[in-house]
Amino acid sequence: MTRNAPRGTAARMLMTFPPALLIVAVAVGLVGAPRTSEAAVGETVTEPSVAPADCLTDDLTGTLIGVPRQAGSGVREAVLQLTNTSTTACQIQGWPEVALVTPPGEVVKVPTEMIGTAAAVIDLEPESSTWSRIQWDVCTADSSGCGVGVALQFIVDPESAGSVAESADVPEADRDGITMTALRVGPFQVTRDADPLS
Repeated sequence: MTRNAPRGTAARMLMTFPPALLIVAVAVGLVGAPRTSEAAVGETVTEPSVAPADCLTDDLTGTLIGVPRQAGSGVREAVLQLTNTSTTACQIQGWPEVALVTPPGEVVKVPTEMIGTAAAVIDLEPESSTWSRIQWDVCTADSSGCGVGVALQFIVDPESAGSVAESADVPEADRDGITMTALRVGPFQVTRDADPLS
């Protein structure tokens, strides 16, 4: 049986190799050695972004802003401004559900139509707003089919019972009331000037 050569013998054998062969051996050893991945050094891991949750009616505060109309016009126009008064961002799309209400909060049923083309999903940061154009056909309070109320309420999620919008530049709301035979509601828009009803 042949025993393994002692370590001293192996060292003496290496010393007998020419220098050129030693350099090649070292180079081969370096190539074969495991390397530390440099791609991971300083690499920033980006977490996937999460879209905001859908806005709830309770997240928003509404203001119905009247638009001046020509004398004798039977159509009243206004802008419904909805402001995110919560502490987190939310997203909204489509149309608000809008209804005329009486002082006790009862809904006055009038024919309502959703018109215009919906914009893309709108992200509402806290204190930012979206707008919806509103139109209604005015009428005499005691005439047939004329609905009378004092404000408009809005709903943006199906679980909500509705929230009443404050009125600005809608003086009839504080006098004889808002009268209408039909209501038309435009989609949410990024800017107040957008007019999907025309």
